[in-house]
Amino acid sequence: MSDEAVTLELLGARLLGLTADVRDLQQRFAGMEARLATLETRFSALEARFTGMEARMAVLEERMSRMLSLIVRIAKQQGVRE
Repeated sequence: MSDEAVTLELLGARLLGLTADVRDLQQRFAGMEARLATLETRFSALEARFTGMEARMAVLEERMSRMLSLIVRIAKQQGVRE
């Protein structure tokens, strides 16, 4: 054991220091949590945009498919071979 005596004053000072460190860590984690929540919101918005674009592309693909089938039917009626 050490020859130093542990006084209430020393113990209180150490406890205050540790409490301040824990409070600082809590604030840092709260800040990181807020940043991650913001990123999650942004990614959700991007996902919604990509979903919308995918839906529009599906509509365009369907239109192109219809157009090609129409062109093929017209070509067949005109006597053009595939």
